[in-house]
Amino acid sequence: MKRRTISLFLATVILFSMTACKANALQDRDDELPEYTIRGETDLPGNFYISFVYSRNLIMMDGKGNVVWSKHEEQPEEGMTTGLWDFKKHVIDGEVYYSYHDQTGEYDDYGLPGYAPGKRVILDKDFHEIKRIAFEESDTVEKGHPLDGHDFLMIDLDHYFLSGYIKDTVYNNPEYPEGSSVVYSYLQEVKDGETVWDWKSIDYPELYKLTVTDGQETANDFGNEVTDAPDYIHFNAMRMNEDGDLICSFRHICSILCLDRSKSEDQIKWILSGADDQFGLTEEQKTNCQHYASLDGEYITVFDNENRSGATRICSYRPDTGTMSLKMFRSYAVGGKFSSACGSAQRISGEMYMIGWGHTSNDNVCMSVCDFETGEELIAMELANPNNFTYRCVYYD
Repeated sequence: MKRRTISLFLATVILFSMTACKANALQDRDDELPEYTIRGETDLPGNFYISFVYSRNLIMMDGKGNVVWSKHEEQPEEGMTTGLWDFKKHVIDGEVYYSYHDQTGEYDDYGLPGYAPGKRVILDKDFHEIKRIAFEESDTVEKGHPLDGHDFLMIDLDHYFLSGYIKDTVYNNPEYPEGSSVVYSYLQEVKDGETVWDWKSIDYPELYKLTVTDGQETANDFGNEVTDAPDYIHFNAMRMNEDGDLICSFRHICSILCLDRSKSEDQIKWILSGADDQFGLTEEQKTNCQHYASLDGEYITVFDNENRSGATRICSYRPDTGTMSLKMFRSYAVGGKFSSACGSAQRISGEMYMIGWGHTSNDNVCMSVCDFETGEELIAMELANPNNFTYRCVYYD
């Protein structure tokens, strides 16, 4: 597909209606999976990986919408709404592995709907479970402390990056020197069973002032007037760049941070978007309560929920970290679509994107592949029950 040339700093916003490529067809599937319809198809050779927030279901689907593999589990206890999050594929030295996060239901979630404490499950190429991962011992957590389900990076079976939410009382918030109970982000790199690097958001008090409340009203309740667990930063995605740094998304500060893995302090190399943006973004170019960020060559692709406007979009940034300026910006939107939480966006080729719509508010479409160059929806998945919304939908060859 020929890629359109876009001028420097040009923001291209393309709106199109979600029209069906083919008549709706109910797909053959495990009867225990959520009921859905597929419309359209693609010629993509790989598979779609679909996970759900409040049900224990995973679906691997081919480019035509056929189920390749699926998993369903009942809730651990009646009345629970735990999920299996972040289903993905890993290829290491030519070997294929899969993983997902199991929100086991046995840990305190601090009353936060966006926190799913549990463990990472690793599967072999035949989908047999080979290990379950939790935090390793560090100065911050004990061995076995539960993970958060938002993201996971695996270098090999004994080297990976983990994320978690931790509740604590902090005394370094300049506005609350008497102490403030918060939920903070903790990232940990593990190699051969040892913690070799970690990062805590509360080590950087300058981040407290960046919190917004568009995604959660109590996010900045540092006075603990309503809650003793304000989720002030809310980590939700990480990727490693060519320099070995972690590029991480934090929803409640509307920012993408670059974290330096060669340091144990002063680890924030730069901030993209949010109140402390360092790249000169305009207000229109800044994200609001984004859920997902991935790397695409020199570009950072973001699923921007845009809670402030109610018009969810995909943003693509090409930052120049040498001059600390923005070399290129694009944004794409599907007319009328709004996702208040969760979701994902991934460029497949050209201007074709895989989109997981998360907690969409105005229709039941939970996943779609859209070609923004032609304005065509190639394939879409529509849930019968929109309350069983997807966590993340991604594509792997």
